[in-house]
Amino acid sequence: MAGVENRKGSQLANNVLKIGISSLEELEIKVKAFRTINLNSKKRRFIISREDLKDASGNIVVSKGEDIDLAKVKLLRRANKADTLIKTFQPDEGIVLLTDMNSPMGIQLSMDMVTQIMNMGGGAYEAFIDRVDSFKEFSALLNKALFPKLVVIGFMPAENLAEEIKYFHLVKKLDPYIRMIEITHTALKPASALPKLKQISISPDDKDSWKRFILEIIQEYTKPYSIEER
Repeated sequence: MAGVENRKGSQLANNVLKIGISSLEELEIKVKAFRTINLNSKKRRFIISREDLKDASGNIVVSKGEDIDLAKVKLLRRANKADTLIKTFQPDEGIVLLTDMNSPMGIQLSMDMVTQIMNMGGGAYEAFIDRVDSFKEFSALLNKALFPKLVVIGFMPAENLAEEIKYFHLVKKLDPYIRMIEITHTALKPASALPKLKQISISPDDKDSWKRFILEIIQEYTKPYSIEER
């Protein structure tokens, strides 16, 4: 089939977040979930093809730049294996690092986070990563153009916490399906600010804690969509 890649290794070797590609099985899961998600979120999720996709007879099933719906996925799966990869685009392919850099402690933790995440995929994901200082800033950008799949929360000053929690709830109302992880640090941020979120603990005495941090980021980012997430 034109536009379809069966050799998974060539596309996944340096793309641990699988940005820009989807298997047919993943497409079906996403399309089904998006139909429900789009009823409950102000941010519409969709997925489009970055190339013409044809069936076994050479007929175009999905044109380049066209939305992929469930009927089209079913047609593609008739002639292809479930793990067949195609080139795709979806607007929520991004990560936001939400961490305050206006204090020495905040700067140190934030820079460590930025360095670790920017190094994923050999630096290939830089264009997909944004950093903001606060939920207040994030909510304003979310209302405009910013549309991440995952938010990684770092340092939040204690004096701003009440305001941050208010804007955190606003963000969840705007899009209850955005995934969020909060980082704690034994020296720089010993207590979580948002205890209901998934936590990742970093310790200077544990040289493998940043490795586990990256693995958690990859796992959370790439897990299948579920309408139960919110």
